[in-house]
Amino acid sequence: MDYIKVYHFEKVSSTNEVAKDLAKKLEDDFIVSAEKQTAGRGRKDRSWRSPKGGLYFSLCLPKESIISLKVSVAVVETLECLDLSPSLKWPNDVLLDGKKLCGILVENLEERSVVGVGLNINKAPLNGSTCLNDHVEQSPPTDDLMKSIVRGFYRLEDERVLDMYRNFCETLGGKVRIETPSEDFEATVKDVDERGRLVLEGGKRITAGDVTHLRKKDG
Repeated sequence: MDYIKVYHFEKVSSTNEVAKDLAKKLEDDFIVSAEKQTAGRGRKDRSWRSPKGGLYFSLCLPKESIISLKVSVAVVETLECLDLSPSLKWPNDVLLDGKKLCGILVENLEERSVVGVGLNINKAPLNGSTCLNDHVEQSPPTDDLMKSIVRGFYRLEDERVLDMYRNFCETLGGKVRIETPSEDFEATVKDVDERGRLVLEGGKRITAGDVTHLRKKDG
């Protein structure tokens, strides 16, 4: 991590918003972290409650086609080092025992991407969520967790990411309900393609949408 500048704050509205502002004047990769967010956001501008004691950071770097998959895998690998067995829900929710532990939000700028990571540690602020301290006796310091995730991200070889993501993703092989801006339907998920899209039985591909698991993947 010595090669990446970290801008740490006690409190911000959103680490992604601060990172997007800094990206206008900084050329190298950098990280914005905060102990608390007052206006944390998830996908579709949903509120992400960010009380003090969680891990909240944003990484700014050049655009990559599979960046959300890559960060998801890096988070899962960090959690596995704590003897946990996390899984992924498409597109990039990290689950433990079927409950959401970590959310990831990717926002693209002209030439760069800002990747926000919010991981519950001390509290599970939303229904259906969980926190790290419900699963381990003692959570590592937030700075150590962040460093592990970021190092893991940079170490991942792009050609391995898709297979690793597929291995961790609970959505594959399962029956799901999908809500998109134009339709709401049920389908069986067959795969995730090289662009991170869901491939449904019959060949239809979904770029963005809300997924509810109706039946876990076969096997």
